[in-house]
Amino acid sequence: MAEINNIKPTLQPDVGSSRNVSERGGRTSQSTDVSQASAQTDKVSLSDALAQLEQTLAEVPEVDSAKVEAIKNAIEDGSYSIDSQELARKMIDFEGDL
Repeated sequence: MAEINNIKPTLQPDVGSSRNVSERGGRTSQSTDVSQASAQTDKVSLSDALAQLEQTLAEVPEVDSAKVEAIKNAIEDGSYSIDSQELARKMIDFEGDL
């Protein structure tokens, strides 16, 4: 475990820099300027997707009223039954997933 403490991060090249590095590797500021231009045009927009998702979620009811009413009626008239084996299985599966 001691060797983990001696790990140093790798140095990343300064892609966004406009400095001239032709003395070291032959790269000129012109190639860096091209990188900057392409970096400025690359964009990801999640606004539309997020707005559409929010709209869809707003239309979905939080509670299935019909299902709640059916279960409520079944409990009241005594026809609601619980399969204890299935319940136990699902509880064990749930705990196993944690």
